[in-house]
Amino acid sequence: MRNEDKISEVRRSVDIVDIISEYIPVIKSGRNYFAVCPFHDDHNPSMSISPEKQIYTCFSCGAHGNVFNFVMNYENISFYEAVKKLADKVGISLSFSLSATKSIRNPNEDIYNIYDVASKYYQNNILTNDGVDALEYLYKRGFTNDIIKTFGVGLSTRNSLTKVLNAKNYSEDVLVNSGISYKTNGNIYDTFTNRIMFPLCDLEGKVVGFSGRVYKSNDNSKYINTKESEIFKKGKLLYNYHRAIESCRKKKSVIIVEGFMDVIALYMVGIYNVVASMGTAITPEQARLLKKLSSNVILCFDGDKAGNKATMACAKELDKIDIRPKVVRLPDDLDPDEFIKKYGKDKIMDYLENPKSLLDYKIDEYKKETNFSDSEDVSKYIKNILLELSYVDDKLIREITIKKLSDETNVSIATLNGMLKVKKKPEKPKNIADKKRLSKYEKSERMLIYYMLRSKEVIKIYENNKCYFPTQKFRYLVSELVHYFNKNDNMIIADFITYLSDKKELLDAFNEVDTMNVSENYTYEQIMDYIDNLKEYSIKNEIKKLTYEFKKETDEIKKIELLKQISELKVRV
Repeated sequence: MRNEDKISEVRRSVDIVDIISEYIPVIKSGRNYFAVCPFHDDHNPSMSISPEKQIYTCFSCGAHGNVFNFVMNYENISFYEAVKKLADKVGISLSFSLSATKSIRNPNEDIYNIYDVASKYYQNNILTNDGVDALEYLYKRGFTNDIIKTFGVGLSTRNSLTKVLNAKNYSEDVLVNSGISYKTNGNIYDTFTNRIMFPLCDLEGKVVGFSGRVYKSNDNSKYINTKESEIFKKGKLLYNYHRAIESCRKKKSVIIVEGFMDVIALYMVGIYNVVASMGTAITPEQARLLKKLSSNVILCFDGDKAGNKATMACAKELDKIDIRPKVVRLPDDLDPDEFIKKYGKDKIMDYLENPKSLLDYKIDEYKKETNFSDSEDVSKYIKNILLELSYVDDKLIREITIKKLSDETNVSIATLNGMLKVKKKPEKPKNIADKKRLSKYEKSERMLIYYMLRSKEVIKIYENNKCYFPTQKFRYLVSELVHYFNKNDNMIIADFITYLSDKKELLDAFNEVDTMNVSENYTYEQIMDYIDNLKEYSIKNEIKKLTYEFKKETDEIKKIELLKQISELKVRV
C-alpha cells in the first residue's frame, strides 16, 4: 500500500469530532459541532467542525484543516508525527518510518542525537556507584525513584561524556556548537561535570539542553545551563510543556511557575498541570504556548519582589492576547518548592484552588505600598486603582471595586465614579486581505475552485473548457486539484488537505478558497460565467501584451499585423 493510501486510511479511521473533543469542549448545533478556537484569542465558539466533511474551520482567524492539521497545530508536532499519533490510537501499523518520509535531513539532527545520547548516559550514571551520593541528595530533597525517572534526572561525571561522543564519530566542532562540550588550550572537555543533570526538552519532548546542579561542592554556580543553540532557545520553550498537555486539558487550567524545581515539587504532591518559564521573562511565544494549554492561566511565581515583577510582566504579556490570568501569591517570600517543604501539600492546594483575580492582586500590591495616614499616599492609591478599573469591561466588577474603595478610603462612590474614565479597547485592525475588493476575475477563479472542490461535475466542466487563472497560487492549486482528481477519481476535501500537506503555499491558497462564506449550491450557468470571465481575462491580457509590442514596433508591416490581431481579439471580449 502506498504511503499516501496508508495515511488516508488513518484519516478515515478516526472521527474529527471525537479527536478534537479530546482536546477542547465541543457543542453540537445542527449538522455541525462548534468550539472555542484554540488558535487565536477567542472567547466565543467560532470554530465549526463538520463530521460530514471531516474538517474544521474557524470563521474568526481562518484556521482550517483536517484532523491531522488540528493535532499538528495543537500539539506543535510535525505532520508525520500527527499521523503516527492517530495511527497508534486506532491500532494501524505504519509501513513507513517517520524518518523515511522526510526528504530533507534535519540540519540539527546531529545535535538532537548528541543530546539524546547525553541524557541516556547521565541517567545511567546516576544508577552506578558514582551516583550513590547524588541519589542520597535527591532522596533528602523528597525525590522518589518515579520522579527521578519521569524527569530523566541524571548525573554528569568528570570529562567522560565527550569521550563517549568522540567514539561515536561526532566532530569536536559539532560537540562545541551543541554546548555539550567546550574547548580550551586545544583540548576539549565536558561542559557539565559532577553535577545532577536535569534535561530541558522542547515542545515535543526531545532533550535540547540541560541544567546541572552542584550537590557536594562549594561551587558558587549552583546551576549551570546549556547555552542557547539552534535547538535550544529559552524564550520559545516552557519547561514540562509536553508532559503538562494532558493534565491541562483535564483540569482546564495551567499553572506557570519560575523554575523547573518548582514544577518537580508540585509533581511530587500530585499537581501535574504545571509548566515553568525557566527564570526568563515571559515572551510572546511563551504566552501563546500557555494559551494553547488553557485560557485559564494561574501565575504562581516566587513570593519575593522579583516574583512580583515577574507576575506583572507575565500578566502584561498575556493581556496582549486577551488572557486575564489569576494569581497565587505565596507568603514569606517563598517559592513553590520552599513553600511545599515548609507547609505541605494541603496548604499549596488551598492556594492554587483559590487564586486571586489579577485586579485584586494588583490592589493588594498597591495597598502594601500605601500609608493610609498620608493623604497624598491615599490619593495616589485611589488613582492607581481607578486606572486599573478603567481597563475593566465588566460593569459589575467596577461597581463592586468602587464600593470597596469607598468603604476603605471614605471617599464617596459618586466622587470615585466621577473620577473613573472607562477606556475602550482599540479595535483590532482588519486584515488587509479583508479590505481588498476582488476584481470579477479574482472572484471568478476563487469561486470556480470552490465548486471544483465540491463537485466532480464542475471539475469535468473545467476540463472541457480550460481557462487561465490570473493568480499564480490558484493556477498551481487548480493544477494539483485536477491531478488529484484524475488520480483518485474523487474529491474528498479532508484527503486533499493531506495531499497538500507538504505544499504550504498551496495549502494556504486552498484555505483561502475553502473557507469562503458562500452557498454550496451552484448552477451550470454560474460555472460557465466564471469560466467565461477567466477567458475574457486571458484575452484582455493578450490584448495588453500585443498593444505593448505595437508601441515598440517600428516596422509598419508588423504593426499592421499586430493591429489585426488586436482587433480580432477585441471582437471576442
